[in-house]
Amino acid sequence: MGIKAKGSYKTRLRDLKKKVDEAIILRLSKVGEELVNYARSIPPELGYNDQTGNLRSSTGYIIVYNGNVATRDFASVSGHKPKPVDGKTIGENHALNLSKNHSSGYALIFVAGMEYAYAVESRGRDVLTTTEYQANEKLPRELEKLKEQIKKMKL
Repeated sequence: MGIKAKGSYKTRLRDLKKKVDEAIILRLSKVGEELVNYARSIPPELGYNDQTGNLRSSTGYIIVYNGNVATRDFASVSGHKPKPVDGKTIGENHALNLSKNHSSGYALIFVAGMEYAYAVESRGRDVLTTTEYQANEKLPRELEKLKEQIKKMKL
């Protein structure tokens, strides 16, 4: 009487790869959500007074896996003045444009898509500067947690 494997080796490897992919995307999504919540909540005294809501609407992220968008987060934010354009669409399109540079592997792309975001930053206002610092602190920690999670996965 011999020992029989449950499913083929290829099937088990494919299933493990799928679990790893899902874990990576989930971990990157967690970081992306934390960063977008942080960036959108920077108070006007430190950041900027978003009169139309376009700059905050254009702030968000996408996660790309092998050139395909796995998930995204952009939301329309209202200001006290009418919107001349749709910041959410501009932000998403900017992130999608950047995603074309990532045809293999994973990428977390975080943007403030309005063309004047840099000008606001250059005047000493915080659009994404502290969010970038947050990302540089969070990503290594989350990647270490991910490594431990993957080690515990069984073939």
